Amino acid sequence: MDYKVYLNNKVIVLTDDLGHSKNTFFYDAIALDEIIHRLQYSDTDKVILYTPYLSKAWEDFKKHFDVIEAAGGLVKNKNKEYLFIYRNGKWDLPKGKMEKGEIPDQTAIREVQEECGIENISIEKFLFDTYHLFNENRKKRLKITHWFLMNQDKKSSISPQTEEGIEKVEWINIHDNPDVLKDSYENIKLLFNTLA
Repeated sequence: MDYKVYLNNKVIVLTDDLGHSKNTFFYDAIALDEIIHRLQYSDTDKVILYTPYLSKAWEDFKKHFDVIEAAGGLVKNKNKEYLFIYRNGKWDLPKGKMEKGEIPDQTAIREVQEECGIENISIEKFLFDTYHLFNENRKKRLKITHWFLMNQDKKSSISPQTEEGIEKVEWINIHDNPDVLKDSYENIKLLFNTLA
């Protein structure tokens, strides 16, 4: 399994598959700061880091950052619509940081309820984790988000958590409105691509 770590719309792929060619480097032979700088300040949109010891390299990779764990939900209803939030000019999915003592599925349910003002949701299954890098207070951070497929079977009102900067909450059929994903983040597109 490859690890895809997003930096805005660019990606670092940590892999044990040597089949890649362009922009491939040996993980042990690179400086992560140099790779991040290359992604931020060049036309390069993808860097591949090869290692035959993927699990070990992933643990080492995480040590270079302050790791923040979060969880969120891909919530669907009976009409095959998905629950989106609109914040910072992008369509996104409800998610948030794990609180002390929480496990990922508890965080996912709490965050969906808080950000969307919704009730009557249940977890169908765990999907996978996504990863992205960002700077906060001059520190490099790696956010690991645990994603769950959720259901909302009974009718419930929805309302945006405006104090978190959420402008809108909407049920959207992505087949009828494919532009929604064009105006979203790469991690969100990745989630929907796995459902296709």
